[in-house]
Amino acid sequence: MENTAPPYSYRSVDSCSGGFRLAILKPSAQFPAPITCSLVEVTLDDHPIYEALSYVWGDPKLQSTLQIEGATLKVTTNLELALRYLRLPDKPRAIWVDAICIDQSNIEERNQQVRLMKSIYSFCAVDLVWVGESDEYTQNAIDNVKRMKSLSLHRLTDRGSKHFGITGSDELVSLSELGLDCEASMSLLQLFEMPPLWERVWVMQEIACCPRAVLVIGNLTLPWETLSSILDHSGTPDRYHLPFSHQWYDQDIWDAFSKVQVIEHQREALNLTVPINSTLLDVLSRFRATYSSDPRDKIYGLLGLATDNLDIIPDYKKTPQEVYIDVARAQINSTENLDVITQSLWPLGHTPSTAPHARKMYSGKPSSLVENLPSWLPNFSCTVANKILFAQRSTFSAGVEKCKCPVEISPEYALTVDGIVLGAITTMKPVRMTKYPHNYYFSPWARDWMPESLADPNSEVKIYATGGNAFEAYWRTLMTDCLALPSRRLSQEDLKEYTEIFNEWRQKASVLPWFDPKLEQHDLHDGDQGLMSKMGGIANRTGISSVMSKWQFAELGGGLYAMVPWEGHMGDNKPSETGDLVVAVDGGKVPLVLRERNKVGHHENGGVKWEVIGTAYVHGFMDGLASQWAADGKLTRRDFGLI
Repeated sequence: MENTAPPYSYRSVDSCSGGFRLAILKPSAQFPAPITCSLVEVTLDDHPIYEALSYVWGDPKLQSTLQIEGATLKVTTNLELALRYLRLPDKPRAIWVDAICIDQSNIEERNQQVRLMKSIYSFCAVDLVWVGESDEYTQNAIDNVKRMKSLSLHRLTDRGSKHFGITGSDELVSLSELGLDCEASMSLLQLFEMPPLWERVWVMQEIACCPRAVLVIGNLTLPWETLSSILDHSGTPDRYHLPFSHQWYDQDIWDAFSKVQVIEHQREALNLTVPINSTLLDVLSRFRATYSSDPRDKIYGLLGLATDNLDIIPDYKKTPQEVYIDVARAQINSTENLDVITQSLWPLGHTPSTAPHARKMYSGKPSSLVENLPSWLPNFSCTVANKILFAQRSTFSAGVEKCKCPVEISPEYALTVDGIVLGAITTMKPVRMTKYPHNYYFSPWARDWMPESLADPNSEVKIYATGGNAFEAYWRTLMTDCLALPSRRLSQEDLKEYTEIFNEWRQKASVLPWFDPKLEQHDLHDGDQGLMSKMGGIANRTGISSVMSKWQFAELGGGLYAMVPWEGHMGDNKPSETGDLVVAVDGGKVPLVLRERNKVGHHENGGVKWEVIGTAYVHGFMDGLASQWAADGKLTRRDFGLI
């Protein structure tokens, strides 16, 4: 019989006084029975014992109907299924559920209730984390977690790779000998890696803030404290590092815990006697891989976890573009630098949802990305890390330390910055999309890009524009004058070691494998393959290969050497062009590559507008020399309107 009950009409709730609603889930011993509940208003200061629910809404097109006080409310089928499993047979259950307890059609109420969500989860007795229905893997996964806890396994993090041992012993253990084999890995992946729950942005704050969490998988449960007992507690990474830092696993079973490890780090950061300082950008980066159907929630869903929310207040009347600009503006004004741009872990500017790489960049859901962003603005909807020229810990300081604040952003989203022009790109040689093995990449590219003035190893020594041997300046440019990982500048010992290696390579460059245009690859049987392999190993070990995946060598006017953006093998980078300017911007630790955009109009201050292409390394100018040269009249300082 068709349900003729009217849609539920929400009574107003006094959010300003900490008011919120709880759903009282009516009991039933019959699993198929309709879900019925009532709503009661409580406050943060006066409320009964209640539980909260963390879950994924699921496909909004798949809906079910709840009965609330004689009326009906449409919810997603995944929520209805969760409530069926959570409903008690003999007594009511007080529970907070966002889709039921917040009037989702009332923007003002959403704005107000979202500000209370951290407190709502902090005050609940238990957060019930609905993972989904159980399958053939679930019980095995739970048993494996409990077995790992009973064995007191811990990570040995001081050996360069992540190994595992028994607490109290420094001896390594073989997980397979303990019965934690490939089947165990598969079951753990099915529980902790595959469910979409672990990508929902709101779930991160909910689990991080609650006093206690319990995973619910059908009729099975797993307390979070059991899971926590086998996770890492050695420290909380900052925005530039993943949960497992620079180290790697040789035990596949631990890959399954990467997503829950991030949440555990955040729980730990909040629950310490002295909470760990987590800036908003730290938190946004930590949970970058999460997804939200509303891209504004990539910010609003994580505000409660930041120790500096920068006075950003949820406002669903704003567009995603406006929300992201609010974050960038607040970050720049707070830090007085442009790290949010020059050290952005998110791609800058517009990426069309139709781009071939959009699915990879946006968690397989390109419809969630925010388009039509200015070129300088980080796209916080992206779920994949953007590679940067790491400049923290005083690695680089190309521009002056601070930028002018408060920052100027026009109604058209044009950002005004000041900077010193290092030069225009004059020479860029093509990047060969070769098919040779990975360890052979570096040497042929280095030979291709080498300035013609350096090609003859027997010619007289050329002097670089800022002083020193020009050939040394060339290979140091390819390395961005750094070693990785962790990233650090080249020492005098490093310079001595690599000078010998590169000088040997330069002498033999003329006999290295030649490029066959018919085969579109290098002939691996011609030339000094041993040196090729040696150079490839150096490129991998030092981080050159990683840099060259996004930046290529270029020459600037005045004889300067630089690494500037190229499109990359996947075509997912914005490529530089000859004529682009390289600018040491105030507050920028690394220079920016800018392109004049006459067709889009003029900057308010009278200059043309500029598009940000990406970041760059310019040899000799990564430690503040630009300011000195500008003061001496060798370089020009000016402002730029970035669009």
